[in-house]
Amino acid sequence: MSNFGKTIHKLRTTRKMTQQELAQDLFDRSTISKIENAELSTTYENELKLIERLGLNPNEFEYISNGYHISTKNQLLHRFLNLDGSIDQDEIKTLLEDCLWVKNDNDIKRIAIILKSLLLVDKPKGFTHAQELVQPIWFDSLSDLQVFTVTDITILNSILFAFDYRTANEIIAKIIANIDSHYPFMKTLKTNTLINQAIIQMTHHKFKLAVTTLNSLKPLLKSLRQYEKLLVVNARIAICQKHKLEALEQISLLEKIGADNLARHLKQEIAEFFK
Repeated sequence: MSNFGKTIHKLRTTRKMTQQELAQDLFDRSTISKIENAELSTTYENELKLIERLGLNPNEFEYISNGYHISTKNQLLHRFLNLDGSIDQDEIKTLLEDCLWVKNDNDIKRIAIILKSLLLVDKPKGFTHAQELVQPIWFDSLSDLQVFTVTDITILNSILFAFDYRTANEIIAKIIANIDSHYPFMKTLKTNTLINQAIIQMTHHKFKLAVTTLNSLKPLLKSLRQYEKLLVVNARIAICQKHKLEALEQISLLEKIGADNLARHLKQEIAEFFK
């Protein structure tokens, strides 16, 4: 993170914390002093612990570190995360062009690769070519890492469907282990991963496993008050159990609360699973 030590010093003094208080159980006081004076760097995991100890999440810290501006990278990440599955290709092309202006950033390079793959999907043999583009992101770059960044996890979640069932589940297991060990406060990240796992299980007709995964999501979604996603989970459980009318009831509830995109996607799933 840019200006990491300087920002740590600013936030620590603003919160009237001593270096000893910030360092407790992590480092000795002199190490904090060296970090603040840019004389020493530490691991990403320890950076996250210091940020959390200061009462912030990584995005908030990055925002402050960047002079209370959203960095170009974070703007691109935000746009990538908010791409709609039904979006026309013009928006993907525009985002891709903007990503290509960014140099020497591996995360943005990976996102550009994913965007290129999305532009291929509707072409002849497009899905196969898209798989060939994105699979090296895992096999050549991320599979050997022990600790993922949040961006790594986000990128992996976006390409899970390009892998065979066994590989996809290996990736998911590693993502969940990283979230539980390093980002337990990021519950939304975990719910998104489990939702993807359930979809993959359903696609491969592992319906009992999918129901178990979907049921495990309910407490998380309730704690986050993500009731739209809870209705989606209930609908997918009904699909897995071949209760079409019950699934349609959940879709009706989604339409009543204005979640039309989710309702439309679920109708497509019902049409696929109840052929």
